[in-house]
Amino acid sequence: MKKNNFSYLFDRYQIFKRDRRINKRYGYNDMLRIISVNSKHVHLERLTVDVSISGIGFISNTKFDIDDILEVIFKYNKMTIPAIVKVVHINLYDEGYFIGGQFVAIKHIYREMLKQDLL
Repeated sequence: MKKNNFSYLFDRYQIFKRDRRINKRYGYNDMLRIISVNSKHVHLERLTVDVSISGIGFISNTKFDIDDILEVIFKYNKMTIPAIVKVVHINLYDEGYFIGGQFVAIKHIYREMLKQDLL
């Protein structure tokens, strides 16, 4: 039997998910405004918990679906950044759901600013 990513705790074989992200996430504690979900106008504010150059993670009490397209606005280094985000994963969380989103459309200047700070 192949032993990849297992734990010796309690002498049990346990598989842990390997982080497959190319770009590391960094903790971020600020509000994210969601303007639209799949082109339907909404007005939601959610707590952002992490950000990377390729996406953003936030906590929501509203469950989204995988592949939902969100139009969002968030502040980073005193700048307001608009972006289009695709929901790529949803995990159950104590206070609702942890939503992981991938940037689908973000202006080049904002992506470069994130690269300078986060890489």
